[in-house]
Amino acid sequence: MRKTVAASLIVVISLALAVGCAGCTSSTTPSPSPSTTTAAVSTAVASNASAALGGNTSNATALREATNLTVVQGQNFTIQLQSNPSTGYQWEPTYNNASITLVNQTYVASNISALGAPGTDLFTFLATQTGTSVITFNYVSPANQTTNSVNYTINSTTIVSYNVNGVLVSQGQDFTIPLPSNPSTGYHWELSLYDNSTLKFVNETFASNVSTSSTVVGAGGTDLFTFQATQTGTGGIILSEISPANQTTNAVVYSVLITS
Repeated sequence: MRKTVAASLIVVISLALAVGCAGCTSSTTPSPSPSTTTAAVSTAVASNASAALGGNTSNATALREATNLTVVQGQNFTIQLQSNPSTGYQWEPTYNNASITLVNQTYVASNISALGAPGTDLFTFLATQTGTSVITFNYVSPANQTTNSVNYTINSTTIVSYNVNGVLVSQGQDFTIPLPSNPSTGYHWELSLYDNSTLKFVNETFASNVSTSSTVVGAGGTDLFTFQATQTGTGGIILSEISPANQTTNAVVYSVLITS
């Protein structure tokens, strides 16, 4: 029976999102150990995060909760879906562009070198209005046939201080969460919490924006957090941006739906 992490997450998140992670960098440690918290968050934020990361009692509930995202008006949020361009299939979103704008679409390749290994289609959106809207993703074949589809309900608000982002992945597959980073500033991302009943932390790496082997002072890049979906169902991830003073300056939450 799957463990439910909602209760523990409410306690930890309501204290703070600035939790340390033992062995998160380039590690295979499956369960980061929280350290002393340094920044408090509001009850509303804690409730929202725990709802995204909590366990579920049925497949129907799991699907509804994992694809029901709360975002902040005027801020970008992301939805990433497992994809494999080598097959010719691709995800195509439809949505009401009066309330949602597609900011960027990119493909994140798998960190597995095997030929044909699936990666991720990463969609970045902006919620331009408050209210509820739906994004429908259709997985379209080379013959222009829809072979799969998933709906994400987007609740845009001005209340919470961060977004809940979405991930769709198959059981047994790895997926990577990319976050812009610049080590020269002293800021970095840390893995704070995740549901280890459905997810396994694989590793963290940094990819520089500079394509040469020479060192460029101040060059930014991307922190890459890779996980494996070990069980069908839902899971959650919280990543925190830590300042040189060891303060949490930002946090991102991912609601993960794992299919068979």
